[in-house]
Amino acid sequence: MKTKKMPWGDYGNTLFTGFAYPDENNDEIIYIERAGPFVPAIYKKWDMILVSESTRQKLEKSDLKGIQFINTTFKKIVDIDWQNWDLEAEKPRIYPAGGEPENYIFTRKHNAEIAKKMEAIWCLKLDKETLIGRKQRNVSGRNELFIIENAWTGNDIFISKSAGHIYLTEKAKKWFEENLPECIMFREFNSKIATQQEIDFVLDYIKPTAPKVDPFAHLTEKDWKNYQKFLEHATKFIAKSKTDKTEKSKAKSIEKAIESFKNAQAIKPLGKKEQFLFEQLTK
Repeated sequence: MKTKKMPWGDYGNTLFTGFAYPDENNDEIIYIERAGPFVPAIYKKWDMILVSESTRQKLEKSDLKGIQFINTTFKKIVDIDWQNWDLEAEKPRIYPAGGEPENYIFTRKHNAEIAKKMEAIWCLKLDKETLIGRKQRNVSGRNELFIIENAWTGNDIFISKSAGHIYLTEKAKKWFEENLPECIMFREFNSKIATQQEIDFVLDYIKPTAPKVDPFAHLTEKDWKNYQKFLEHATKFIAKSKTDKTEKSKAKSIEKAIESFKNAQAIKPLGKKEQFLFEQLTK
């Protein structure tokens, strides 16, 4: 599923979809920043489907499975009535400040009066448990992906943890074509009954990776400063040994360099370069 094609490239896309994003601490809170007063009947932003209040009412009366909604909050609505522009024109009537498409929204102030005139916007709460198979771990496009029919949850609109895109059944596609013609576009997507091996491959792909453990997390700022200090002393004594005029003073400088490396090593393992120098000194 894709949002309908707009004129003016990213300028038109920004005017049509604006921005939508979840709260940092709660995925059930969706913020909207967009141009008003126009609200599209339906549009896609990232992996979200957003619909107007009138579209929500139509969907609730449909027999499509898995339809749930999350209310959204108008965080920033700017006054750009671009629906009255010439949509056949080669360029938009007004370019945003600075020339960047997102500045249609970012550089303008919130207009509470326009926001009050707008239809409410709802976000579809999409099931993400259906698995999307893949021919290999790193794929180059959707032709190397497929819906695993024997892992489909039965919902007519869904997303997946194992791949991007928003997926619709043929039944859902037909409903939108009949009820919201020309509002969204569709592309065919592969599907098949997968083998257990193919399912296991996907499950392994989406398995959370264990966070990397920092082996030096216990070191304090003082430890790091001391470590660097000992390495600097070792470097200084090595340099001194090359200019010492007697064998006795040279041996003394090397002894102090070795001692400094050992002191650093007591805090944390030496780096490759320092380890190499230490081994050269202790041969």
